[in-house]
Parts: sequence; structure tokens; C-alpha cells
Amino acid sequence: MNKAIEEFKKYTSAYIEYGTMITLKINHTLRVVELCEKIAKSLNMSDEEIYIAKIIGLLHDIGRFEQWKVYGTFKDIDSTDHADLGVKILKKDNYLRKYIEDDKYDKLILDSIMYHNKFFIPNNLDEKTNIFSKLIRDADKIDILYLYIDREIDLELDEKCFSKEVYEALLNKKDIDRKNIKNKTDRFSVSLGFIFDINYKYSFKYLKENKYFDTIIDIYKNKLNSEEFNKQLEEIRKVINNYIEVNLC
Repeated sequence: MNKAIEEFKKYTSAYIEYGTMITLKINHTLRVVELCEKIAKSLNMSDEEIYIAKIIGLLHDIGRFEQWKVYGTFKDIDSTDHADLGVKILKKDNYLRKYIEDDKYDKLILDSIMYHNKFFIPNNLDEKTNIFSKLIRDADKIDILYLYIDREIDLELDEKCFSKEVYEALLNKKDIDRKNIKNKTDRFSVSLGFIFDINYKYSFKYLKENKYFDTIIDIYKNKLNSEEFNKQLEEIRKVINNYIEVNLC
């Protein structure tokens, strides 16, 4: 694993000149590797499977660096799908071999990376790929929530409340489809919708113990000084906390 991390640092060193957002993504990646390991261990995976989980975590955002270099943004909708780009990079000149010598897990690794950012995981994946795809999605979302709290990601709110479509989606325990986002306030709802795409008990426990959703809601609760928005947030808080408790049973 140390060799793989050194290769990752070597690869990303060529992008450091493009600014602090590159450093943010490098740090995000390394935290996701740790989370992948913790989730994998909670699932009683073998040492080999834990290693594969960590490699997926290490490479899940490999496309982000070229994306920022070319487009100057991490918004896929305004540039290119960073997961698809990452898979292309790993396939080019068999670059994946720099991280893992055995090729028997290539399809699993590449598919897990491919689907880590999609709105949903295809239902035709084999069981093992499905497990690892869910694992990286959990780890990635947990750390993105951390970034919201750490204020490395900050959102300006421009409306007094969530739009009807977004608010009802959260109340109905649905992840937020970015197609329904109408303004900057709605964009904030995406982080709250993450909970409805969390898969493993360890992840729910981690989120509860670290109070990620309560903290995020509290940060934004008085941001607009809007009674209607605060009321929406409190209703959403109840839904989220109840959903976590149900999934911890």
C-alpha cells in the first residue's frame, strides 16, 4: 500500500501548481482510503479484500486532477464525468498496474470507480462489485460531509427555503437528483440527501457518533434568518436522525 500511495503522490505532484483545490482533493483521497479500510474491516473482509477497498479509495478521484487542469472546475455538469475520466486514465498504457500487480481485480476496481459518483448503482453488477461500489460510495460521501463541516466547501444560500421538489424528496427519504436543483439553497440539500445513499452499518454509526448531519444543519439553520427555512431543516433533521436509527437496528 505504501508503494501505491507513493505512486499516487508522484502522479498528483504534477498538478500541485494548479492551486489549493488540488491539495484539497489529495487530502480528501487519503482520508477516503482510511475510511474504506475501516468499512471493509467492519464487513469482516479478508486482508486481500481490504487492500482492494483501499486501492479503490486511492484511485476513485484520479480523474479529478486532469479535470481541474483542463476545465478549472470539479463540477462534472460543467466539464466531464470525473469517474469516467479516471477509468480512462487508469486504462491508458495499463496505468493501473502501477498500483496493483495482479490483474484479476481490474474489472471490479474500474467498475467501482466508474459508479462511485453516479446517481445510482446499476442492478446488473455482480455481488462482489456491488459490495465494493457501495463501500466507496459510503466512504466518499462521509468525507464530503466532513468537508462541509470543515468549511473547505462552503455554499452561499440565495433562496429563503428549499424548493418544493427538493424538500419533498428529503422528507420522502430520497437522494437528491441534481436535475431538480433550482438554486444555491437547493444545492446545499445534496449533502443532506447523502444519508439516503449510505449502505453499511459502520457508516451510519460513524455519521451518528460524529454528528455530521446535526452539525451541518446547525451551520446553515440561521444562515438565511428565514423561519420557513429553519422549519424545513428541523423537519429534515427528524427524518434523517430517524433514518439513521432505523439502519442501526
